[in-house]
Amino acid sequence: MKPSTPGTVLPSLAIVVSATFWGSMWMPLHALDAAGLSGAWSAWLIYGVPALVFLPLALRNGIGALIGGGWPLFWLGVSTGICNYLYAASVVYGDVARIVLLFYVNPVWSVLLERIFLGARITRGRGAALAIGLAGMWILNYDGSGLPLPRNAAEWGGLIAGFCWAGGLVAMRMTPHLGMVEKAFVQYVAAMLCGGLILALGIFPPQSDWAAIDWGRAVFWIAIIAGIWVLPGLLLSFWAAARLSPTRASMLFMAEVVVGVVTAAIWTDYPFGWREAMGGIIILTAGLVEVLFGAHKAEAKEAAAS
Repeated sequence: MKPSTPGTVLPSLAIVVSATFWGSMWMPLHALDAAGLSGAWSAWLIYGVPALVFLPLALRNGIGALIGGGWPLFWLGVSTGICNYLYAASVVYGDVARIVLLFYVNPVWSVLLERIFLGARITRGRGAALAIGLAGMWILNYDGSGLPLPRNAAEWGGLIAGFCWAGGLVAMRMTPHLGMVEKAFVQYVAAMLCGGLILALGIFPPQSDWAAIDWGRAVFWIAIIAGIWVLPGLLLSFWAAARLSPTRASMLFMAEVVVGVVTAAIWTDYPFGWREAMGGIIILTAGLVEVLFGAHKAEAKEAAAS
């Protein structure tokens, strides 16, 4: 069996590149927080501003083009919108490494959702890759204090975001025919609505002092995050995930864990030693096992033809 094909190589590389955007996005978000804007409002604005920018593009063919996407487009927008808002807010309020760990339980959700909605079999190679990846994340983040279960709103946000991302990956696989603009716009709007609800409910800490915000720095970082982190990462994710198994995509996205931990070690006081290095190597090994042995023949042929 030839496990990887030219049809899966480029999308797989695109996933890894997009994972570098998502894994390092905590840095400009923390810079925005340092400018005085709370994480909950920061997350709302970095998706709200692009929603307004994309509005005329999304409506260029009329509202019917959006409605024509049907429930798969709605599912994609809602799941990825909730995911991206919760993730962006959570990494500001919580420990970056723990948030990323809880988020990347999502390969488990991907396996289950792909089985339920797409009827995909769980191959031995895929099962092995999943086990290796989860073991690597455990080693990377285990602090000796018991199971890494959510302890606060930020960590629950990371876990829920991971489940929503798995659902979004399934929806991306079901919508390869839909345009990137429509997908991005619906996702931005869903993130705005999710963020608005969370702000109204006060789930995350409120903005403490509006007068203390350095608006010059805040506007600068909102533009940087939206244009240099969110947009490229989002478009690469949507394009690649439409051409890959949701489980394969979620496994490859585990590279984000390594990026997050390494960048946190370089720019914060997060420790980086043998445990972190070993966990990162194991996670990358899981991605390699998935690429080489995870797919079955029918899936590989389908990806090559797309």
